[in-house]
Amino acid sequence: MAPRLTTAVVALVGAAAFGAISTVVATDTTSVASAAGRSGWMIPGLLSLGSLAFLALAVALPDGRPIVLGIVLLGAAWLVGIPDSAVWHTLTAIAAGWLLAVAELAYWSLDFRVASNDQRTIHVRRAATIAALVGASILLALVPQLDLSGIPVGGLELTVAGLLAAAALIAVAASMAWRLRPSR
Repeated sequence: MAPRLTTAVVALVGAAAFGAISTVVATDTTSVASAAGRSGWMIPGLLSLGSLAFLALAVALPDGRPIVLGIVLLGAAWLVGIPDSAVWHTLTAIAAGWLLAVAELAYWSLDFRVASNDQRTIHVRRAATIAALVGASILLALVPQLDLSGIPVGGLELTVAGLLAAAALIAVAASMAWRLRPSR
């Protein structure tokens, strides 16, 4: 299968699995969808089907706008279907990473359409970037779920930690700028 179709299929399968999970968990009586009655579980299912339609449309069209609508509908399906429990609220961070991965893969399939070179190193770098982006977003989204009561909220310790973080960011930026400098 061509790389463009492979990434598009992976994005669609990821979206379908996400929609199926959103629909299955909506059967819980504490979900927002259950307020609509016994058939409320169908709301996330219909939102997920609409999302799949927009993502499939994006594969056929040379435009990325349907991808945004598809991801928005998937996010809405998750929010409507999620039960009111601490476990499912914690899993929302993973769901956000999953949505990000689906969106990146869908956009990547569009890039294959216009890309003139099909080099393996470019694909490996892009896949690593997507994986790092998804991982970082999941980690950042999990921060509010942590019990941070023992961490100082002020004083010298926090100032030193902030300075070290800023120095690390400057070092990373300088390293990237050095590697990306034009060669003579």
